[in-house]
Amino acid sequence: MKKLTTLLVVIALAILGFSACSKSDDYDYQKALEEQRIKDSIDNVRKMKLVTEQAAALKAFADEHMPGATLDDSTGIWLQINAPGDNNSYGYKVDARGYIIAPKITVKYKGTLLDGTVFDQTETDKTAEFSLGGVIAAWQWAFLPANIRFNGNDYPTSGLTVNGLKKGAKFKIVTPSPWAYDTQAKSKEGKVIIPANSPLFFEIEVIDIK
Repeated sequence: MKKLTTLLVVIALAILGFSACSKSDDYDYQKALEEQRIKDSIDNVRKMKLVTEQAAALKAFADEHMPGATLDDSTGIWLQINAPGDNNSYGYKVDARGYIIAPKITVKYKGTLLDGTVFDQTETDKTAEFSLGGVIAAWQWAFLPANIRFNGNDYPTSGLTVNGLKKGAKFKIVTPSPWAYDTQAKSKEGKVIIPANSPLFFEIEVIDIK
């Protein structure tokens, strides 16, 4: 299953390979690639097991809180688009090597656990700005178009919509834990606000993207 985060792995391995070749030989580089492939495969099995285990709870949540939401079978993510945004406000791009160029997104949002506990939100009349490359995978796939065309070539991204989300979009998303913070618990002021392996629900408005 091809994911945006795989690009980061590729970059990391490229750096590892350069370093390995400078100190050893091609055999070490190939060994490192194979070890990483095995590690990724085992971790992907673990993640997909969690997606399956959490599927019923996410469906029940989506049925109650996100009427008309659609399920992405490959990730287990439910997405409800309340407003598509201005399709002409931004065009997703890749660079000359085919890597996705992560835009800056300005948003208003609220994040909750499935029991309704709010763990984070923007303050009234305030916004938050992030690089799309620095947010959780579920957000990345929600924002990205399924395919980016560049120089006559198509680059699949695992994005959840045809055109990607643009300025003015309003949407809700509920994601299995592997595409949120996975096994990492998040704390604030010494108190756990997101337990490990927690599915998360977000309500997001895209104020700007550039």
